Amino acid sequence: MELEENYILERAGRENHFRVPEGYFEQLPQRVVSQLPERSSKSRLVSLRLWHYAAACVVAVFVMGVTFLFLKDSEAQKVQVAKTTINVMNDNSYIDEAADYAMIDNVEIYACLAEN
Repeated sequence: MELEENYILERAGRENHFRVPEGYFEQLPQRVVSQLPERSSKSRLVSLRLWHYAAACVVAVFVMGVTFLFLKDSEAQKVQVAKTTINVMNDNSYIDEAADYAMIDNVEIYACLAEN
C-alpha cells in the first residue's frame, strides 16, 4: 500500500490540483435558489389530495369500528346457528361420504382408531 502511495506522490506531488473560483461558496445559495422552480398550484393540489385521502381513511376506519362495535347479533340468529350446529353434529352422513371419497373401509378406520 505504501509503495502505491509513494508512486502516486512522486508522480503527482503533494500539491492540491483542484481550484475553486473566487467567491464560489458565497454565491452558491443564491444561485441554487434562483434555479429552483416556482411553487405552482399543482403542488398545492397534490398536498390537498393527500389530505383528502387521509381523511377518507380515517372516516372509513371510524365507520367500520362503529359498525362492528355496535352491531349486535339478534337472539334469533344465535338460536339458528346453535340449531344448525347441533344438526350437523348429529348427522353422520358426512363421515360416510368422506370415507367413500377416501376409499377406506371399516378395517382401516378401526386400525387408525386403535393407533390413537
